[in-house]
Amino acid sequence: MIRSAFAIALVFSPAAASAATDLGVLPQGRYDCWTAGHAAGPAVTGDPRHRFTIVHGSSYVSAEGGGTYLLAGDLLTFTRGPFKDIRLRRNRGGFWQQVARDGEPGRMKCSRAGAVG
Repeated sequence: MIRSAFAIALVFSPAAASAATDLGVLPQGRYDCWTAGHAAGPAVTGDPRHRFTIVHGSSYVSAEGGGTYLLAGDLLTFTRGPFKDIRLRRNRGGFWQQVARDGEPGRMKCSRAGAVG
C-alpha cells in the first residue's frame, strides 16, 4: 500500500508535470534547410532533399513522403518517415541545427520559411 502511494505521488509530482510540458509541436508551415557555402561560391547552399512541411500536430511531409516527429524541449527528432532518426537542436540564433550521431553540431541548419497555404 505504501509503495502504491509513493508511486502515485511520484507520477503526480511537479517534476513529472514539468517534464511533460517540455513536449511541443512546431508551428505549421514550410521549413527549408541549408548548409554553409564556401568562399568561392554562395554563402549558403540550399538542401531541397531536407525541405519539409509541418502539416498538423506532430506530422510532417516532404518530397519523399510523410512522417512524425517528437519535439522535446529544444531537440527535434524525426521518429517516422523519410527523415527517421534525423535530429535537430534549436540553436541560439533560433535556427534548427542538425545533431550528428556523436552529439556534435552538424553542418545542416533549417528554419521556417512560410506558412501553410
